[in-house]
Amino acid sequence: MGVSEHPAGEGMQDVSGRTIGTRSAWAALAVLCFGIFLSTLDGTAVSALLPTIIKDYEGAFSPTAVERAGWIVTAYLVGYTVVMPVMGRVADLFGHRRVFNVSILIFITGSVLCTLAPSIQWLAALRALQAVGGGALIPITMGILGYSFDRRQHAMALGFLVLVYEAGGALGPFYGAFMAQPVGWRGIFWINVPLCLAVMVVVWLLVPRWPRRDVHVDYRGAVLLAIFLTLVTAGLSGQRTYGWYHFVIPMLAAGAAVLVAFIRVEQRQEHPIIRLSMFRNVTFSSANLANLLEGVARITALVQVPMFAYVTRAATPIEGGLMVIRMTVMIPVGALVGGLVTNRIGHRVTAAAGFGMLALGLFLVSRWPQDVTDLVVTRDLAMVGFGLGLESPALMAAVLASVSKARLALGSSIHIVSNTTGMMVGLAALSGWGIYTFENILRIENLPLLNWQQLESEAERRSLEAILVVLHRFFLVAALLAALAIIPSLLIKVKQE
Repeated sequence: MGVSEHPAGEGMQDVSGRTIGTRSAWAALAVLCFGIFLSTLDGTAVSALLPTIIKDYEGAFSPTAVERAGWIVTAYLVGYTVVMPVMGRVADLFGHRRVFNVSILIFITGSVLCTLAPSIQWLAALRALQAVGGGALIPITMGILGYSFDRRQHAMALGFLVLVYEAGGALGPFYGAFMAQPVGWRGIFWINVPLCLAVMVVVWLLVPRWPRRDVHVDYRGAVLLAIFLTLVTAGLSGQRTYGWYHFVIPMLAAGAAVLVAFIRVEQRQEHPIIRLSMFRNVTFSSANLANLLEGVARITALVQVPMFAYVTRAATPIEGGLMVIRMTVMIPVGALVGGLVTNRIGHRVTAAAGFGMLALGLFLVSRWPQDVTDLVVTRDLAMVGFGLGLESPALMAAVLASVSKARLALGSSIHIVSNTTGMMVGLAALSGWGIYTFENILRIENLPLLNWQQLESEAERRSLEAILVVLHRFFLVAALLAALAIIPSLLIKVKQE
């Protein structure tokens, strides 16, 4: 999938002849992962700010505005996902350090342009550009790991990278809300500029200049994968605007055709961006399927919990961020417990228990009334966060155990892409379906005969009720998908050491 598949050795030298020691390798990894942390942080940072962004551009809430605003998150996920498969091999070809810093520059450029976006549509498009730079950092870093660490350290280094990736996504909503309070939502993009420039400088100083490799880059596969994901995501999000028969079904059919073409191209490639043969392993396929379903549940909670706070409590972004932090703060706690018990009770049991807790927590959230108490909010969101954390190390460990040591980075990269694909497609599908459902519930002809003032009050009341119904259905669907993920989790088979 575009990442280096070569083994690493201890005491390796860069092109200038310097021997790379363990300490310098870990210092370089920390800087590289900080860049990844910034990119994943930005991926979810705007989720608590969507109501504010809608007000800024549109002046008021409307189904159309909410639909367009959803693409601010979705477009970032699309850009982030489509670029990951190919950039590892591009870095092999042109130099890891150089391509990493070029990607950082793209991320900076996208961040600056986001602050100048004249409309929601432009902001979504520029977020995709920003994500192209951010998403490239993961496979490039995985390629660097292949050179910098020996086999014994490789899995630990990959685990650290995945931990940083998870932490950025989990902290994003609170970070965005907290930073937007003093500097405005555009300020979170400006903050990226000095931080990323600092990363570039330190990367240039600490990361060795490894020799380039004359590798084949599967550009055709990358383009087909990007087209497939874009068609499916755009199709699912257009349920309300364009309708199923005239838009959604044709787009999904076109996506299916592109997927078939992608599979045929990959089967003929000597070095495909996704090695399809890896999915013959039941454990590998099951762990990635579970991770895809987890992505839907994760993005639903990250985006819709702040929206619930805004709708029911007229919450500010920081208040919405404080609500969702009750979930995200428990993710590392669950991950720590999951890491400790996975080898003791088994990968399948740990993953299934995590998804069971996640499903129960989301189900309880789906039953929240408008005046839900803080105690109930904390209890239910803590359960969701702990469940998300508990299953994560079990799934990643299962993936790493199911591939050869030479393909650790490749397997990890596919695992991350499966999660971001779930987030991307899930958010698009649920958003499109939710807005369609909202408008069906709230029909003006169903209102009673009242004077204008009473009619306006009744419409506001019904609008709030309709939004709550939609949010409840979002969480219920996420709960069902989390419960469904228990099935592939139980198919995981890893030999206990």
